[in-house]
Amino acid sequence: MDNKRKAHFNEFNERAKYKYRQHLRRVSQKDEKTILAELKHIRDFELHIKFYGFEKFSEHVADKYIQGMFTANKSLSYISNNVRTLKEFLKWLERQHGYRSKINYNHIDYLNITRNQRNTAKAIEYQKSYTFNQIIKTIRQMPDKTEKDKRDQAFISLQALCTLRISELRTVKLKSLIEEGGQYFIYVCPKHMAVKFGQTRYANFIPLPEDIIANVIEWRDYLRTLGFTDADPLFPKIDNRFSRGNLLEKAIKKEEIKSNTTIRDIFKKAFEGAGFEYIKPHSFRKTLARYAENQSPAFLNAVRQNLGHSSIDTTLSSYGQLSMAEQRKTISNVQFVEEG
Repeated sequence: MDNKRKAHFNEFNERAKYKYRQHLRRVSQKDEKTILAELKHIRDFELHIKFYGFEKFSEHVADKYIQGMFTANKSLSYISNNVRTLKEFLKWLERQHGYRSKINYNHIDYLNITRNQRNTAKAIEYQKSYTFNQIIKTIRQMPDKTEKDKRDQAFISLQALCTLRISELRTVKLKSLIEEGGQYFIYVCPKHMAVKFGQTRYANFIPLPEDIIANVIEWRDYLRTLGFTDADPLFPKIDNRFSRGNLLEKAIKKEEIKSNTTIRDIFKKAFEGAGFEYIKPHSFRKTLARYAENQSPAFLNAVRQNLGHSSIDTTLSSYGQLSMAEQRKTISNVQFVEEG
Protein backbone atom coordinates (compact mmCIF):
# COMPACT_ATOMS: atom_id res chain seq x y z
CA MET A 1 0.00 0.00 0.00
CA ASP A 2 2.81 2.44 0.95
CA ASN A 3 4.73 1.70 -2.29
CA LYS A 4 1.61 2.29 -4.37
CA ARG A 5 0.90 5.55 -2.57
CA LYS A 6 4.49 6.69 -3.00
CA ALA A 7 4.28 6.12 -6.76
CA HIS A 8 1.49 8.74 -7.05
CA PHE A 9 2.50 11.16 -4.34
CA ASN A 10 5.51 13.17 -3.23
CA GLU A 11 5.02 15.06 0.01
CA PHE A 12 7.75 17.61 -0.76
CA ASN A 13 6.23 18.32 -4.16
CA GLU A 14 2.80 18.67 -2.59
CA ARG A 15 4.13 21.15 -0.05
CA ALA A 16 5.74 23.20 -2.84
CA LYS A 17 2.54 23.16 -4.89
CA TYR A 18 0.49 24.24 -1.89
CA LYS A 19 2.75 27.26 -1.34
CA TYR A 20 2.65 28.06 -5.06
CA ARG A 21 -1.13 27.92 -4.99
CA GLN A 22 -1.12 30.54 -2.23
CA HIS A 23 1.28 32.62 -4.30
CA LEU A 24 -0.99 32.47 -7.36
CA ARG A 25 -4.02 33.41 -5.30
CA ARG A 26 -2.56 36.18 -3.13
CA VAL A 27 0.24 37.67 -5.24
CA SER A 28 -0.78 36.94 -8.83
CA GLN A 29 -4.47 37.25 -7.85
CA LYS A 30 -5.57 34.54 -10.25
CA ASP A 31 -9.01 32.98 -9.95
CA GLU A 32 -9.50 29.40 -8.78
CA LYS A 33 -10.33 28.09 -12.23
CA THR A 34 -7.02 29.38 -13.61
CA ILE A 35 -5.10 28.11 -10.58
CA LEU A 36 -6.52 24.60 -10.94
CA ALA A 37 -5.65 24.55 -14.64
CA GLU A 38 -2.04 25.51 -13.86
CA LEU A 39 -1.74 22.91 -11.11
CA LYS A 40 -2.97 20.27 -13.54
CA HIS A 41 -0.13 21.17 -15.92
CA ILE A 42 2.34 20.82 -13.06
CA ARG A 43 0.79 17.46 -12.15
CA ASP A 44 1.30 16.27 -15.73
CA PHE A 45 4.99 17.11 -15.37
CA GLU A 46 5.09 15.10 -12.13
CA LEU A 47 3.65 12.13 -13.97
CA HIS A 48 6.46 12.42 -16.50
CA ILE A 49 9.19 12.48 -13.83
CA LYS A 50 7.39 9.70 -11.92
CA PHE A 51 6.90 11.88 -8.86
CA TYR A 52 10.58 12.44 -8.17
CA GLY A 53 11.31 15.77 -6.49
CA PHE A 54 11.14 18.96 -8.52
CA GLU A 55 14.78 19.57 -7.65
CA LYS A 56 15.66 16.82 -10.16
CA PHE A 57 14.77 19.18 -12.99
CA SER A 58 17.56 19.73 -15.53
CA GLU A 59 18.04 20.63 -19.18
CA HIS A 60 17.90 16.93 -20.10
CA VAL A 61 14.59 16.53 -18.24
CA ALA A 62 13.25 19.58 -20.09
CA ASP A 63 14.22 18.18 -23.49
CA LYS A 64 12.73 14.75 -22.78
CA TYR A 65 9.56 16.24 -21.37
CA ILE A 66 8.86 18.39 -24.42
CA GLN A 67 9.77 15.55 -26.77
CA GLY A 68 7.42 13.27 -24.84
CA MET A 69 4.50 15.64 -25.30
CA PHE A 70 5.09 15.81 -29.06
CA THR A 71 5.42 12.01 -29.20
CA ALA A 72 2.10 11.71 -27.37
CA ASN A 73 0.54 13.95 -30.05
CA LYS A 74 -0.49 16.64 -27.59
CA SER A 75 -1.86 19.71 -29.33
CA LEU A 76 0.44 22.70 -29.82
CA SER A 77 -1.85 24.87 -27.71
CA TYR A 78 -1.66 22.36 -24.86
CA ILE A 79 2.13 22.09 -25.12
CA SER A 80 2.53 25.87 -25.25
CA ASN A 81 0.32 26.43 -22.18
CA ASN A 82 1.97 23.56 -20.32
CA VAL A 83 5.51 24.80 -20.96
CA ARG A 84 4.62 28.39 -20.05
CA THR A 85 2.98 27.28 -16.79
CA LEU A 86 5.86 24.99 -15.84
CA LYS A 87 8.46 27.69 -16.53
CA GLU A 88 6.63 30.16 -14.29
CA PHE A 89 6.37 27.56 -11.52
CA LEU A 90 10.03 26.52 -11.68
CA LYS A 91 11.26 30.13 -11.76
CA TRP A 92 9.20 30.76 -8.61
CA LEU A 93 10.42 27.51 -7.03
CA GLU A 94 14.07 28.26 -7.73
CA ARG A 95 13.79 31.27 -5.42
CA GLN A 96 12.30 29.28 -2.52
CA HIS A 97 14.21 27.99 0.48
CA GLY A 98 15.52 24.48 -0.14
CA TYR A 99 15.59 24.81 -3.93
CA ARG A 100 17.93 27.76 -4.58
CA SER A 101 21.05 25.68 -5.10
CA LYS A 102 19.26 22.65 -6.55
CA ILE A 103 17.55 24.03 -9.64
CA ASN A 104 19.68 25.66 -12.33
CA TYR A 105 17.82 28.80 -13.35
CA ASN A 106 19.37 28.76 -16.84
CA HIS A 107 18.08 25.23 -17.46
CA ILE A 108 14.50 26.43 -17.05
CA ASP A 109 14.86 28.30 -20.34
CA TYR A 110 15.25 24.94 -22.08
CA LEU A 111 11.52 24.55 -21.56
CA ASN A 112 10.75 26.12 -24.89
CA ILE A 113 9.23 25.50 -28.30
CA THR A 114 10.00 27.26 -31.57
CA ARG A 115 8.53 30.64 -32.49
CA ASN A 116 6.61 29.03 -35.33
CA GLN A 117 5.13 26.47 -32.92
CA ARG A 118 4.17 29.24 -30.48
CA ASN A 119 2.46 31.22 -33.23
CA THR A 120 0.64 28.10 -34.42
CA ALA A 121 -0.48 27.41 -30.85
CA LYS A 122 -1.90 30.95 -30.58
CA ALA A 123 -3.73 30.74 -33.90
CA ILE A 124 -7.49 30.58 -33.52
CA GLU A 125 -10.17 29.19 -35.78
CA TYR A 126 -12.40 31.61 -37.66
CA GLN A 127 -14.95 32.82 -35.14
CA LYS A 128 -18.49 32.79 -36.46
CA SER A 129 -21.14 35.26 -35.39
CA TYR A 130 -24.74 36.08 -36.25
CA THR A 131 -25.87 39.19 -38.08
CA PHE A 132 -28.24 41.52 -36.27
CA ASN A 133 -30.95 40.59 -38.75
CA GLN A 134 -30.59 36.92 -37.77
CA ILE A 135 -30.70 37.81 -34.08
CA ILE A 136 -33.80 39.99 -34.45
CA LYS A 137 -35.55 37.33 -36.52
CA THR A 138 -34.81 34.72 -33.86
CA ILE A 139 -36.10 36.89 -31.02
CA ARG A 140 -39.33 37.63 -32.87
CA GLN A 141 -39.93 33.93 -33.52
CA MET A 142 -39.53 32.94 -29.88
CA PRO A 143 -42.70 31.98 -27.97
CA ASP A 144 -43.93 34.56 -25.46
CA LYS A 145 -46.84 32.91 -23.66
CA THR A 146 -45.40 31.81 -20.32
CA GLU A 147 -43.26 33.59 -17.76
CA LYS A 148 -40.29 31.49 -18.82
CA ASP A 149 -40.92 32.38 -22.49
CA LYS A 150 -40.92 36.09 -21.67
CA ARG A 151 -37.81 35.80 -19.52
CA ASP A 152 -35.90 33.92 -22.21
CA GLN A 153 -36.97 36.40 -24.88
CA ALA A 154 -35.80 39.26 -22.66
CA PHE A 155 -32.55 37.38 -22.05
CA ILE A 156 -31.59 37.30 -25.72
CA SER A 157 -32.98 40.79 -26.36
CA LEU A 158 -30.73 42.30 -23.69
CA GLN A 159 -27.72 40.44 -25.07
CA ALA A 160 -28.48 41.85 -28.52
CA LEU A 161 -28.82 45.36 -27.11
CA CYS A 162 -25.62 45.60 -25.07
CA THR A 163 -23.62 42.37 -25.61
CA LEU A 164 -22.61 41.47 -22.07
CA ARG A 165 -20.27 38.66 -21.09
CA ILE A 166 -22.28 35.59 -20.13
CA SER A 167 -21.39 35.84 -16.41
CA GLU A 168 -22.57 39.48 -16.48
CA LEU A 169 -25.78 38.52 -18.25
CA ARG A 170 -26.45 35.79 -15.68
CA THR A 171 -25.95 38.08 -12.67
CA VAL A 172 -27.43 41.38 -13.90
CA LYS A 173 -29.79 43.00 -11.35
CA LEU A 174 -32.89 45.13 -11.77
CA LYS A 175 -30.88 48.08 -10.42
CA SER A 176 -28.34 47.54 -13.21
CA LEU A 177 -30.89 48.54 -15.88
CA ILE A 178 -30.95 52.35 -15.92
CA GLU A 179 -32.69 54.95 -18.10
CA GLU A 180 -31.37 58.48 -18.49
CA GLY A 181 -32.56 61.02 -21.02
CA GLY A 182 -34.51 58.39 -22.92
CA GLN A 183 -31.44 56.13 -23.29
CA TYR A 184 -31.22 52.77 -21.57
CA PHE A 185 -27.99 51.16 -20.44
CA ILE A 186 -26.67 48.49 -18.13
CA TYR A 187 -24.42 49.80 -15.39
CA VAL A 188 -21.89 46.98 -15.21
CA CYS A 189 -20.63 47.12 -11.62
CA PRO A 190 -18.59 44.38 -9.90
CA LYS A 191 -20.39 45.13 -6.62
CA HIS A 192 -23.58 43.70 -8.06
CA MET A 193 -22.53 41.52 -11.00
CA ALA A 194 -19.86 38.96 -11.88
CA VAL A 195 -17.60 41.24 -13.91
CA LYS A 196 -14.34 40.24 -15.60
CA PHE A 197 -11.34 42.06 -14.11
CA GLY A 198 -13.72 43.92 -11.78
CA GLN A 199 -14.09 46.74 -14.33
CA THR A 200 -17.00 49.16 -14.08
CA ARG A 201 -18.50 50.36 -17.36
CA TYR A 202 -21.68 51.56 -19.08
CA ALA A 203 -23.13 49.14 -21.64
CA ASN A 204 -25.49 51.33 -23.64
CA PHE A 205 -28.35 49.89 -25.65
CA ILE A 206 -27.56 50.04 -29.35
CA PRO A 207 -30.37 51.33 -31.61
CA LEU A 208 -32.27 48.13 -32.38
CA PRO A 209 -36.03 48.06 -33.13
CA GLU A 210 -38.36 49.21 -30.36
CA ASP A 211 -39.93 45.78 -29.83
CA ILE A 212 -36.53 44.33 -28.90
CA ILE A 213 -36.07 47.03 -26.26
CA ALA A 214 -39.65 46.52 -25.06
CA ASN A 215 -38.99 42.82 -24.40
CA VAL A 216 -36.48 43.84 -21.71
CA ILE A 217 -38.32 46.81 -20.21
CA GLU A 218 -41.68 45.04 -20.02
CA TRP A 219 -40.05 42.02 -18.37
CA ARG A 220 -38.41 44.27 -15.80
CA ASP A 221 -41.73 46.01 -15.10
CA TYR A 222 -43.51 42.65 -14.77
CA LEU A 223 -41.02 41.49 -12.14
CA ARG A 224 -41.73 44.65 -10.15
CA THR A 225 -45.43 43.74 -10.05
CA LEU A 226 -44.35 40.46 -8.43
CA GLY A 227 -42.51 42.31 -5.68
CA PHE A 228 -39.01 42.17 -7.13
CA THR A 229 -36.73 44.93 -5.85
CA ASP A 230 -33.60 46.62 -7.24
CA ALA A 231 -31.34 44.04 -5.59
CA ASP A 232 -33.10 41.07 -7.23
CA PRO A 233 -31.90 39.40 -10.46
CA LEU A 234 -33.29 40.66 -13.74
CA PHE A 235 -33.31 37.07 -15.03
CA PRO A 236 -34.38 34.95 -12.06
CA LYS A 237 -34.51 31.21 -11.73
CA ILE A 238 -37.84 29.62 -12.75
CA ASP A 239 -38.51 26.16 -11.28
CA ASN A 240 -41.11 23.56 -12.10
CA ARG A 241 -43.55 22.70 -9.31
CA PHE A 242 -46.86 20.88 -8.86
CA SER A 243 -49.93 22.83 -7.77
CA ARG A 244 -52.61 21.63 -5.34
CA GLY A 245 -54.49 20.28 -8.31
CA ASN A 246 -51.42 18.24 -9.23
CA LEU A 247 -50.79 20.42 -12.28
CA LEU A 248 -47.27 21.31 -13.33
CA GLU A 249 -46.56 24.99 -12.84
CA LYS A 250 -43.49 27.21 -13.03
CA ALA A 251 -42.47 29.33 -10.05
CA ILE A 252 -40.30 32.43 -10.28
CA LYS A 253 -37.73 32.65 -7.49
CA LYS A 254 -35.79 35.71 -6.39
CA GLU A 255 -32.59 33.83 -7.16
CA GLU A 256 -30.16 34.24 -10.01
CA ILE A 257 -29.48 31.37 -12.39
CA LYS A 258 -26.41 29.52 -11.09
CA SER A 259 -25.10 27.92 -14.26
CA ASN A 260 -23.85 29.52 -17.48
CA THR A 261 -24.85 26.26 -19.18
CA THR A 262 -28.52 27.04 -18.49
CA ILE A 263 -28.14 30.32 -20.35
CA ARG A 264 -26.35 28.69 -23.27
CA ASP A 265 -29.21 26.18 -23.52
CA ILE A 266 -31.70 29.05 -23.80
CA PHE A 267 -29.76 30.55 -26.70
CA LYS A 268 -29.27 27.17 -28.35
CA LYS A 269 -32.99 26.34 -28.26
CA ALA A 270 -33.96 29.76 -29.64
CA PHE A 271 -31.54 29.88 -32.57
CA GLU A 272 -31.93 26.28 -33.62
CA GLY A 273 -35.70 26.79 -33.39
CA ALA A 274 -35.33 29.68 -35.84
CA GLY A 275 -33.34 27.51 -38.24
CA PHE A 276 -29.86 28.80 -37.43
CA GLU A 277 -26.86 26.94 -36.12
CA TYR A 278 -26.02 27.53 -32.49
CA ILE A 279 -23.18 29.98 -31.82
CA LYS A 280 -22.37 30.74 -28.19
CA PRO A 281 -23.81 33.94 -26.63
CA HIS A 282 -20.35 35.51 -26.41
CA SER A 283 -20.44 35.77 -30.22
CA PHE A 284 -22.89 38.69 -29.90
CA ARG A 285 -19.87 40.78 -28.92
CA LYS A 286 -18.29 39.85 -32.26
CA THR A 287 -21.54 40.74 -34.03
CA LEU A 288 -21.43 44.22 -32.53
CA ALA A 289 -17.71 44.77 -33.23
CA ARG A 290 -18.03 43.63 -36.84
CA TYR A 291 -21.07 45.86 -37.32
CA ALA A 292 -19.18 48.80 -35.79
CA GLU A 293 -16.31 48.38 -38.27
CA ASN A 294 -18.61 49.67 -41.00
CA GLN A 295 -19.88 52.66 -38.98
CA SER A 296 -18.33 55.96 -37.96
CA PRO A 297 -15.14 56.15 -35.87
CA ALA A 298 -17.20 57.71 -33.05
CA PHE A 299 -19.61 54.75 -33.07
CA LEU A 300 -16.69 52.31 -33.08
CA ASN A 301 -15.17 54.07 -30.08
CA ALA A 302 -18.51 53.94 -28.23
CA VAL A 303 -18.74 50.21 -28.95
CA ARG A 304 -15.21 49.80 -27.63
CA GLN A 305 -16.36 51.29 -24.32
CA ASN A 306 -19.49 49.12 -24.34
CA LEU A 307 -17.35 46.01 -24.63
CA GLY A 308 -15.03 47.12 -21.85
CA HIS A 309 -11.89 47.31 -23.99
CA SER A 310 -9.07 49.70 -23.18
CA SER A 311 -8.37 50.46 -26.85
CA ILE A 312 -9.95 50.16 -30.28
CA ASP A 313 -7.06 47.90 -31.28
CA THR A 314 -8.27 45.39 -28.69
CA THR A 315 -11.81 45.55 -30.06
CA LEU A 316 -10.68 44.98 -33.64
CA SER A 317 -8.10 42.29 -32.87
CA SER A 318 -10.39 40.39 -30.48
CA TYR A 319 -13.74 40.67 -32.21
CA GLY A 320 -13.29 42.55 -35.46
CA GLN A 321 -12.30 41.57 -38.97
CA LEU A 322 -14.77 41.69 -41.81
CA SER A 323 -16.78 38.58 -42.54
CA MET A 324 -15.74 36.63 -45.61
CA ALA A 325 -18.67 38.04 -47.59
CA GLU A 326 -17.91 41.63 -46.54
CA GLN A 327 -14.23 41.12 -47.32
CA ARG A 328 -15.03 39.86 -50.82
CA LYS A 329 -17.44 42.75 -51.38
CA THR A 330 -14.87 45.33 -50.25
CA ILE A 331 -12.17 43.85 -52.46
CA SER A 332 -14.45 43.52 -55.49
CA ASN A 333 -15.48 47.20 -55.23
CA VAL A 334 -11.91 48.33 -55.83
CA GLN A 335 -11.17 49.14 -59.46
CA PHE A 336 -7.80 48.07 -60.87
CA VAL A 337 -6.41 50.68 -63.23
CA GLU A 338 -3.91 49.34 -65.75
CA GLU A 339 -1.03 51.68 -66.43
CA GLY A 340 0.16 52.61 -69.90
